[in-house]
Amino acid sequence: MKKLLMLLLVIPMISFSQVSSWRQTGGSVPASPQTTQTQTRVQPSIPQQQNNVSSWRNNPPQQSQTQPDRRSRVFIQNWNRPNQFGYYWGNWGWYQPMPYIWYDDFGWRQRSVIRIYENGRRDTIGKEKIYTSFGVGHTNNKQAAFWGAIGGDKGYFIMDYVMTYDIDENQYYPNGNLAIADFPISKEIFKKEHTLYLGGGKRIGKLGVHGMIGFGNEIQRYQGKDDLGGISFPKSNINFTTFKVGLIRDFKWFTLKLDTDPIRGYSQMSIGLNNK
Repeated sequence: MKKLLMLLLVIPMISFSQVSSWRQTGGSVPASPQTTQTQTRVQPSIPQQQNNVSSWRNNPPQQSQTQPDRRSRVFIQNWNRPNQFGYYWGNWGWYQPMPYIWYDDFGWRQRSVIRIYENGRRDTIGKEKIYTSFGVGHTNNKQAAFWGAIGGDKGYFIMDYVMTYDIDENQYYPNGNLAIADFPISKEIFKKEHTLYLGGGKRIGKLGVHGMIGFGNEIQRYQGKDDLGGISFPKSNINFTTFKVGLIRDFKWFTLKLDTDPIRGYSQMSIGLNNK
């Protein structure tokens, strides 16, 4: 009896545990493992860390100092150095020169100057030219003069050659002397001299003051006359050293020059051309 009761309890439990899987799938054929749809999980990409470290940390930037090429460019040097000069007279009144150095396209060093006037006006920057002047002159003792000057805005070198242009028209006897003269002797002595002067001067604007030392030679001859004409013969032949002072005044394109030689006792007036 007990065995029959146990059997009745076990059968219903077995029937409940054998539930078909069709109840869940509707009797369809289960998909094969190859056709089973699988869901792929996409992992978000993590950006790689980029190397944004500046190269400046290992190679700090430096200020470039480009050296000027004197052979190919024009550049100014020392244009603002302190002025060491006084006032000069120019086209617009009194001015102070501000010199500076520059180099041209060929690499040659050039000197220039800026003129700053009292009213603040400035002349256009220009190259400082070499001052040159030359001309002719005449003295009050019948001599001709040929002169020239070269220099800058501050000073100049000057040369002057003075010579007698009068010609001895008498018949000259180089071996004659006063002791054996058998004709009347004139009181007038013929003189012929030539002198080379060398010196220097100081310029103040367009006015120059100079002094020169002269090295010369003077020939003196006695003169007389007979029935056929004039006769001359030696009196003296000497070398000398002298000195003279003078002024130069430049105008637009010509120059006036005045000199005096206190030792030789004559004055000279000259005119010439200049490049200022």
